[in-house]
Amino acid sequence: MTTETIPDNQPFGFFGAEALGDPFPVFAMLRKSQPVMRLPGSDTFWGVFRYDDVLRILRDPETFSSMVDGRSMRGEKRAPTILFDDPPMHTRMRGILAKAFTPSMIELQRDAIRANALRMIEGMLATDQPADLIEHLAYPLPVMVIAAMLGVEDGDMATFKRWSDAIIGNVAMTLMDPENDDIADVNREFDAYFKVRLNELRARPENNLLSELVHAETDEGRLSEEDLLVVCRVLLVAGNETTTGLIVNSIKAIDRFPDVLPRLKAEPRLISSMVEETLRYFPPFPATIRRTTRDVEVSGVTIPKDNRLLAMLASANHDETAFDRAEEFLVDRDPNRHLGFGMGIHFCLGAPLARLEGNIAMDLLVPRITALTIESAEDDGVLKPGGPSKMMVRFDRDSAFRA
Repeated sequence: MTTETIPDNQPFGFFGAEALGDPFPVFAMLRKSQPVMRLPGSDTFWGVFRYDDVLRILRDPETFSSMVDGRSMRGEKRAPTILFDDPPMHTRMRGILAKAFTPSMIELQRDAIRANALRMIEGMLATDQPADLIEHLAYPLPVMVIAAMLGVEDGDMATFKRWSDAIIGNVAMTLMDPENDDIADVNREFDAYFKVRLNELRARPENNLLSELVHAETDEGRLSEEDLLVVCRVLLVAGNETTTGLIVNSIKAIDRFPDVLPRLKAEPRLISSMVEETLRYFPPFPATIRRTTRDVEVSGVTIPKDNRLLAMLASANHDETAFDRAEEFLVDRDPNRHLGFGMGIHFCLGAPLARLEGNIAMDLLVPRITALTIESAEDDGVLKPGGPSKMMVRFDRDSAFRA
């Protein structure tokens, strides 16, 4: 494939499985020949493909702004998530959200994560028929943790998933067309649900993170309803999608690379490094978006002010100048300076929790199986934000396993 065959209808053609098939050979070609290129279908949207360039972009928020929505740039509308905020708003909101991901808060979740993961995995393995990994493990495991933090454990998990899928799936279109309102109804449903929840907590405090935030006193007084809705959206959507992607992609790695499962069964201590290699090889989010605040040169190419760019994490993580044997999946890779959780001020707050959940899931699954096969995956693609909506997997249970 050459750059001429990359879809020219719109920049996010890069995310289509049908468009690129296996994208990594294309990325390798672009890193060598066009490491910074104007994306097909746009005069003001660029792709950046090399590790060092992507790292530079993530570490320089003054030059490469996260405020990419035209309406938020003009002060007409606040971004619904801190992913598209700059300091000082981002600094303030990240400080609030950090309360959910302190080491002690994360460690408190360990027993519940393990109990839930064990129940879910045993349920998947209880039949010889293929199981939907998304439905039975990859989605419910992380969302149960976040739901407990928000005090909505008894909520409708199917509704939460519908909201999450819609919001994540619409990110690209929203950023390409800031006036896009395709998920306006979903956002209204989400806000209405959590406004009721916030009112309940104002009247009757509870023992959960959201209640603490409702009643917290900051230097500026109590958090506004808008602040709290941003917290809810970040936790319930971005907070669980990363873990869902990590679990899905760990299964992809075992399916695609036949040496992975036998190695892990023989050396269980390698599960944590296998999780890190999964984050490198198949990052949960393949790219992030920035806007230039001035004319800036990247790898010899001048990107004008107020242009947007895709910092391609999926390409950077396969850069042969940053990783030895970059196209191989090495369960014992060390060091592993991947960008699967981003870098800089927007480094994923939930990374420690996602790692914990991913490690526990693999630690429980690996000894119980001798093989697995992905039989189908709907809406899949290495570059699709949020991953597949459904993934049918056949597991061969290990009859020698003893709990």
